[in-house]
Amino acid sequence: MGKVGVFLYDGFQEMEFWYPVLRLREIGADVVAIGVDGTDVATSVLGYPVTPNVAMASTSPHDFAALVIPGGNVAKLAGNAAFTKFLRDATQGGARLAAASQAVALVPGALAALTTDDIPQMTRTLLTELSR
Repeated sequence: MGKVGVFLYDGFQEMEFWYPVLRLREIGADVVAIGVDGTDVATSVLGYPVTPNVAMASTSPHDFAALVIPGGNVAKLAGNAAFTKFLRDATQGGARLAAASQAVALVPGALAALTTDDIPQMTRTLLTELSR
């Protein structure tokens, strides 16, 4: 199945992070929480902290079969050149991108969940694609 990265950043939307993480782990996927800004705790829109497993700067985009970008306060992501390059390099390496709500605009062509309610279907589709 390959490794799946799920991005963490200050202002991420909780359900859009945790639902894919838990479902992917449930089927035995190697899921890694990637800290866009390093390994410091990222705080969700509701103030819940999550510690990344790895900093984006210290991992390779080519290590991932898929990357998930949860929505939330994505303004900082939009202007983050390192994040954009990571996604571009991952895509060129064959990784599948999935994005939720506000993050969809950042990743044209990604598997998209336009609202939090769409997260289960996006995750099911991603699971199906990764199982091939």
